Amino acid sequence: MNGENQNPAPAPGQGGNQWQYTQETQAPAANPAPVAPSMPMQVPPEVEWTASEFIAHSKGTGWFAALGVGAVILAALIYLLTRDIVSAVIIVVVAILLGVSGGRKPRTLHYRVNDSGLAIGDKFYPYSEFKSFAVMEEGAFSSVMFLPLKRFMPPISIYYEPDDEERIVNVIAYFLPLENRQHDMIDSLVRRIRF
Repeated sequence: MNGENQNPAPAPGQGGNQWQYTQETQAPAANPAPVAPSMPMQVPPEVEWTASEFIAHSKGTGWFAALGVGAVILAALIYLLTRDIVSAVIIVVVAILLGVSGGRKPRTLHYRVNDSGLAIGDKFYPYSEFKSFAVMEEGAFSSVMFLPLKRFMPPISIYYEPDDEERIVNVIAYFLPLENRQHDMIDSLVRRIRF
């Protein structure tokens, strides 16, 4: 038959063995079980809000007077111990800068978190600049602190209304790992002196 390799069956009486041709057929490949398409995790929607850039603590004249007296005493001690006028002057200048900074009122900023990153006002920070984030408790308020990958980049904190925390954290947690973190010594000192 055309192109088929068949051996004719032996005629009766030829040879003692009876040979019969059977056509080999390949069994059809078993169809794999249908695989349900994997559902991609849905990215949480973007969240926008406005909030203060930091928590402002009320500072009366007593706070500024204590800062001034403390700076003068510390500068005098440094001068008496080292006889270095430059160090004493630097302490006074730092105290003045702290006073000016402490008297500054916080601005109300527009915040946004989405699948691209964090926007604070006109500044944008992609998630790739951060290694993780932490939810920090600050008395009656909480904030999200973004921990940067770069060594000398300071952490970025954002504030929000308590009712918005779950929505904001859900968006960020989709892109960055949540880290348990406590306030360090400097943060604790700043909170204690109500800076």
